[in-house]
Amino acid sequence: MKVLRIDNQGVLEGRVYETLEDLRYQLCDFHSVDWQVELDENDEEYIDIYSLTLEEIMYHGDWSYQMITDEEANEPHYIRMYDYEERINE
Repeated sequence: MKVLRIDNQGVLEGRVYETLEDLRYQLCDFHSVDWQVELDENDEEYIDIYSLTLEEIMYHGDWSYQMITDEEANEPHYIRMYDYEERINE
């Protein structure tokens, strides 16, 4: 089984991840540029984005996910993030 990232706003394509943790980390990385921009990291209210749960970061960015089979993950319209470097080096 793999994890399909779904953009609930319909802007970005589906991407497939190996694990839920991989998805959580990527979403935290993606939103790190717009996370609490009004706060300094030394502010008392500041929360490290990488401490968020998957549910929290999905809510922040309006994402969802679906578990899919390995066969579905290989469909050409999905970007497979777990073998991305292998494919770009071919």
